Amino acid sequence: MTRRRFVQLSGVVASGAAIAGCGALSYVNAPKPPASPFHEATLTLGPTRITPLQTGAVAVKATHREYGGLAPLRLPAIALDPRWTPWLPITCWLIEHPEGAIMVDTGETAQVAEPDYFACDAATRFVYEWLLRFDVQRDVEVDAQLNALGIPAEEIRTVALTHLHSDHAGGLKHFSNATFLTSEAEATQTPAGAVPCRWPSFFQPTPVTYGDGPFGAFAESHALTTDGAVRLVPTPGHTRGHQSVLIRHADQWALLAGDASFSRDQVERRAVAGICEDVKTARRTLAVIAEHLEQYETAYMASHALPDGKG
Repeated sequence: MTRRRFVQLSGVVASGAAIAGCGALSYVNAPKPPASPFHEATLTLGPTRITPLQTGAVAVKATHREYGGLAPLRLPAIALDPRWTPWLPITCWLIEHPEGAIMVDTGETAQVAEPDYFACDAATRFVYEWLLRFDVQRDVEVDAQLNALGIPAEEIRTVALTHLHSDHAGGLKHFSNATFLTSEAEATQTPAGAVPCRWPSFFQPTPVTYGDGPFGAFAESHALTTDGAVRLVPTPGHTRGHQSVLIRHADQWALLAGDASFSRDQVERRAVAGICEDVKTARRTLAVIAEHLEQYETAYMASHALPDGKG
């Protein structure tokens, strides 16, 4: 598959009220876009192939990625932080299993360049336009990459969503024939940071309840394949309904962790990200993931991890 160069998107100016509230904010120190997209190789576990698809890049404040201060101060700390991360990939995954193809998340859309794209409400607009930088082109959206692999998006029947933030749900519009699987918490209560005004009319998430027993170090799971090799597992914290996909073949595993952490290193250090709905739950989730990684040979894949595994 050919991966293509990204073009920097122009910034969008926040509302006057937002500027007045945080006048010290500036994009002067925002990082420049990458010279070329990051690359992660396809992983094969027995009959199952896992292909990362990078649908652009995002830069966030340093305290967005990791914050060790007082929980009530995390949002002001992020807003006032002048430091930006490097450009981080926005990754979703294609799972090719003998029973059919499964998408995990849908990546971001180039429509984020449109001035009013995030105008669902004032808070959402402020966060996306002032605290995040996006670098997305139309020809790296998920449907274009699937077409290049010979798998039209309209043929995908299952889309498992780790959570509903825009950089994971921006490509929903391309999967008009799919069943969308979220946790029950995510399906019944839209998380802060979602952009529901941009969801397609056909998007009706089906909640899962993890009734298929333990899997690895996780106490409960939901099987996506009849052989039980591909399962959803609960990894709440980043959002209250965040989930991940765990895949097994013999003694080899892969965990598609979404935003449970920015990197494997954060899991090992139990370092919670600044953007987190429930800090205590997120720490418990990191402990379970760490236990799994210690017990089983596992490829750990986070949505925004750099090629060296760091976020």
